[in-house]
Amino acid sequence: MTNLCSYNIIISIKNSGMGIVDVLLNILFPPRCASCKKEGEFLCPECISRLVITRLQDCPRFYRREKEFKYLDGVIYGVDYAKNPQIKAAVQQFKYRFTQELKEFFADLISDKLKQLSMIGGRRIVLIPVPLHRKRYYQRGFNQALLIAKAIQSRMEDRIDVIYPLERVKNTPQQAKLSKKKRHRNLKDAFQITEFKPRKNSVYFIVDDVCTTGTTLESCAKVLKEAGIPKVYGLVVARALKQK
Repeated sequence: MTNLCSYNIIISIKNSGMGIVDVLLNILFPPRCASCKKEGEFLCPECISRLVITRLQDCPRFYRREKEFKYLDGVIYGVDYAKNPQIKAAVQQFKYRFTQELKEFFADLISDKLKQLSMIGGRRIVLIPVPLHRKRYYQRGFNQALLIAKAIQSRMEDRIDVIYPLERVKNTPQQAKLSKKKRHRNLKDAFQITEFKPRKNSVYFIVDDVCTTGTTLESCAKVLKEAGIPKVYGLVVARALKQK
């Protein structure tokens, strides 16, 4: 019986393409859906099938409010939090319970939206992940925006570059529980540009997991525009409107 169990584990590793640690963890702690908690996958087919996803149609439908966004030229989002509570659960699990496998599903959502954008045409897509401060990075062990950006790139390698011109120089408190006014104050001068030269015939997107007030994206866009990029867009898994 022991030999048979060992054989099944070896076959699982070979067929999955995962490392031995990942396979053993999945055996000992089977994945559960972030939303409904059903065992099997981190976001189950039933929860995915209930997603409400709006297509961009012929013209890009940006979430944009002129009075709120001074620097961003628009935000592309995969889904709306209000209509998709299962995505909120998935993002929280990805970000705070370190379930990095969910980046693949998020990348599928966003890649689909990018392919619908008529404004891109034959231009190169440049993704800029929102950076973490080094202390936050060491605490978490990964940058969720970078993981999403790299996963998107893997789906459209012939069209996408991922670059890192931004540095987070202030270790600011987390934004999640702050009001919009406090978010702006929290992120004042939080980002700076490293060595960077804008690329011609490219469309620039700042990548993050969620757009709540747009403060983080706006702060990044301000620095990038001061560096010479004429237009900068946000690219996020979900939008979650917060006005105050």
